[in-house]
Amino acid sequence: MPVPVRYHLRSLFVRRTATALTVLAVGFSVAILVLVLALARGFELSLAETGRPDNVIFLRKGATSEGESGLGRDVARTLLARPEIASAGDGSPQGSGEMYAGIALDRAGGGMTNVSIRGTVPAMLAVRDGVRLLEGRMFRAGSEEVVVGKGLVERVKGCRIGGAITFAGRSMPVVGILDGGGGAPDSEIWGDVEVLLQVFQRGGFSAVFARLAEPGSLPALTQALEVDPRLQVKVLAERDYFRQQAGMQSTIFRVMAYFLAAVMAVGAIFGSTNTLLASLAGRTREIGTLLALGYRPFQILLGFLLEAVGIGLMGGVAGVAIAWPINGVATGTTNWKTFTEQAFAFAITPDVVLQAVFFAGIVGVVGGVIPAFRAAFLPPTAALRA
Repeated sequence: MPVPVRYHLRSLFVRRTATALTVLAVGFSVAILVLVLALARGFELSLAETGRPDNVIFLRKGATSEGESGLGRDVARTLLARPEIASAGDGSPQGSGEMYAGIALDRAGGGMTNVSIRGTVPAMLAVRDGVRLLEGRMFRAGSEEVVVGKGLVERVKGCRIGGAITFAGRSMPVVGILDGGGGAPDSEIWGDVEVLLQVFQRGGFSAVFARLAEPGSLPALTQALEVDPRLQVKVLAERDYFRQQAGMQSTIFRVMAYFLAAVMAVGAIFGSTNTLLASLAGRTREIGTLLALGYRPFQILLGFLLEAVGIGLMGGVAGVAIAWPINGVATGTTNWKTFTEQAFAFAITPDVVLQAVFFAGIVGVVGGVIPAFRAAFLPPTAALRA
């Protein structure tokens, strides 16, 4: 004889007030989980989706980011002259030495924030073809003009066309807005590399970015660099590099999400348990009837767990619905790798929804264990006399 599924599902709607309150309790804990997971996912996507699979970045050995790296001009020339690097139509390499730094600027809402500034050349806009000009134009080579990522426009003072970025005694006019497709360039300021090297009084580059002539040549290039005693350089795929920048911080966001949700879920579990225990008190005769009809205690136990899971899953759906308006809302945080502003948007992706619903189901099961066992081992004769 199968589990009386229809009876248990119908009971959820018969006791709809108590069910609705429990669903809301679960829903609010799930909403907290979704909000923080969406924060972590948005942060990941803002970095993990940056770059092309055939673009590479050269860093000094031992460096974990551009901010820690340093490469001399002669090293940069040697790297760009390698046969694995693609050439443009005029024979010049599709790549450039770049400078990277963090500068303190005023937030639009008050206070200060560190912002990434990148010294590059205008031709790198073609190499990073996932980046485009949203408004205005590219900076001119040799000028103090800059372009800014779209994620900074509303967040940092001066980051708009006609505005100016002021630091190190220089006022650099903004002539364009970059659209990095949700990637890292949305949070960066770009200017001419030679000008910025002078401003920051540096003699060499932070890193070298380049396009591979053949997408599959990265392993061979890596091996060649390892055996060249002149170079103390490592090479990474551009996407792998930016994924690494998100790693630790994203993990911490996820741990925080589950911790906060678990704290709130304690109340939801008690609510689910009390709801089912209260309903059990008024259903002893119904349970006795089921047992008298031949349903086994194990089937009764599964039936009550099914009710609990139903409450949990409805709470999961409610939690996702409560949190959904935040999807796509722009925000920002400090990247702990570079200690600079990283703009991104909350992202409620399918994997976030699945995690939330699974969590809600677990909350429902845990809340239903005690009522399920009580119902399953209720003596039939005592239940029928109730």
